Amino acid sequence: MKDHIKILDFLRGFAALAVVLFHYSNSTMPTIKPNYLSDIFAYGKYGVQVFFVISGFVIPYSMIKSNYKISNYFNNLLRRFIRINPPSYVAILLTFILYFSAILIVKRPIGGMDWPGINFTSVIGNMTYSVEYLNTSWFNPVFWTLAIEFQFYILIGLLLPVIMLRKKMLTIVILIAVMLIGFINFNWFFSYSTFFVLGIILFLKKEKLLPDKIIIISSIIAIVLCFFQKNMPEFIFAVTTFFIILSGININFKITNYLGKISYSLYITHWSIGSMAEIGLKRITHLHEYPMGKILMLLIYTIIAIAFAALFYKFIEKPFINYSRILKPNPKKINT
Repeated sequence: MKDHIKILDFLRGFAALAVVLFHYSNSTMPTIKPNYLSDIFAYGKYGVQVFFVISGFVIPYSMIKSNYKISNYFNNLLRRFIRINPPSYVAILLTFILYFSAILIVKRPIGGMDWPGINFTSVIGNMTYSVEYLNTSWFNPVFWTLAIEFQFYILIGLLLPVIMLRKKMLTIVILIAVMLIGFINFNWFFSYSTFFVLGIILFLKKEKLLPDKIIIISSIIAIVLCFFQKNMPEFIFAVTTFFIILSGININFKITNYLGKISYSLYITHWSIGSMAEIGLKRITHLHEYPMGKILMLLIYTIIAIAFAALFYKFIEKPFINYSRILKPNPKKINT
């Protein structure tokens, strides 16, 4: 497929699996933490930064391949809404099932679950990814990244037509302004801006929208600001992702390619599915009481999460991907 960039499949698959292993080994599963791999998989949480860089690249790339114009702004947001939101709402239902199953079976919520209760504010906050502005909590704690992603969709739809004017100084000013937004402490609003700008620079290079000299200068500025915006591991994961995509290397493994395809489904469902699996399995096996048994249970929970995500992708996510493509001005099959 001409417009398909294979390295993104690998990176998505790697990032999604890393986040799952982090949550299962260090956060979500009380019966198998800590274990021998907890310290290693603690770095898995930085798979989120990999997703941010990828989005910064692939979203504007897919938009210009669809002949995006500012007149398509709300159409584009609607397309992203259809692509992202309905599957996340189904994942929220899974969280409800998890919460009430735990109350029924173990007579208490899952450890560490900050349940806001089902009320108008919490429902609206979670459905619009505006939890931080409504003083409530996430039903599913991984959804905070969806809020950041949607903030990017809102901004890039406004900025891309200006960038496409190919005015070098104007584009540089826009990139710096976007990065500086992330240094303003306003309830997480686009607080990972430099990570997305790294992706935008990759897009500008691929489409030859700026001379190589300007690309190099912009990259240096973005990398420096990225260093100061967040901590060192986040910086390393983001910049490494930037250089992997920049290199044009083709890493092609079937398992990571497939994980890349189902990465969104895996990301939004793994927390609930893993927790539900633990509620049941720890009552029929005592493997979690032994050091190596914890590792085995970690593997089992991860396999269950991937298997469920595969079904979720087929029956929930993929239909909405197809619906979203109907709204493209010039639909092409681009993996976004």
